[in-house]
Order: sequence, then structure tokens, then C-alpha cells
Amino acid sequence: MRVLYQLGRLLLVVAFALVAIGAAMFLLAGPAAAAEPGAAAAVVEGVAFTLDGAATVHLLVAFVLPVLVGLVTTRVTSAGRKAWLLAGLTLVTSLLVELGRVLAAGGVFDVGASLLTALPAFVVSVAGHYGLWKPTGVSGAAQDVGTGRHAT
Repeated sequence: MRVLYQLGRLLLVVAFALVAIGAAMFLLAGPAAAAEPGAAAAVVEGVAFTLDGAATVHLLVAFVLPVLVGLVTTRVTSAGRKAWLLAGLTLVTSLLVELGRVLAAGGVFDVGASLLTALPAFVVSVAGHYGLWKPTGVSGAAQDVGTGRHAT
């Protein structure tokens, strides 16, 4: 359990560092044309940083999913059930993001792409849970709200 906690914290730090580097590149590049429709882009001397809107929303939702799982479960719900619920919600989110992408841009629904994006989203969810939500007590507070118990 301690290894998963440390891995989650490491992944969270790496993710924030990548976002900070990307934001710095975007600010240093000034106004730049987007690489593709619906994507923000920055180019600094041969290095590009692009953000796909759907993928960004997908990862943000994946980061919040552990709190939502806490809202619909209790403290006595087994960790295995919570993990399966989180995995299922991540998979459904991946399918819905791909469906939204197809509806917005047209084209063919790619089941493989949606299944492939479910894995990193699940990793983001688990890392967020062990790296931020659990240590700060947000997960426990969400479970208390979900069951109607509040700290007095």
C-alpha cells in the first residue's frame, strides 16, 4: 500500500510538472495557430505543446472520479468494490468522450481508442486518490456526505 501511495504522489508531481512546462511554453510562444481544430498549441523553437480539448476534459474528470466514488459508497464498502466501480466509471467516461468526439467532429466511433484511453485515465484516478484526495481527507469527507454523516 505504501508503494502505491508513493507511486501516486510521484505521478501527480510529474503530471503537474508537465502541465507547468506546457503552460510556460504556451505563454512564451505568444499567440500561435492551433495545430488542429479545437486544440490549443504553442511552438517554441521546434518543440510543440498541444492540448486536445476532449482529452483534457477526460483527464480532469478522471481526476475527480475517486471523489464521486466516495459519494456513492460507504466507509465499509470494500476497497475491491470501490476499485471496480472506479474502473467501470473510467471506462464509461472513455466511451462517452469518444462518442462526444465523433458527434462533434464526425467520423467513425473508435472503440479501440476509447478502450486505450481508459487505462491512463484509471491511472490518473488512482494517483489522484492516493496522492491528493486521501491524504487531504477529501475521500473520507465525501463518504461521510454520501452516507449522510457529517463531522460535528
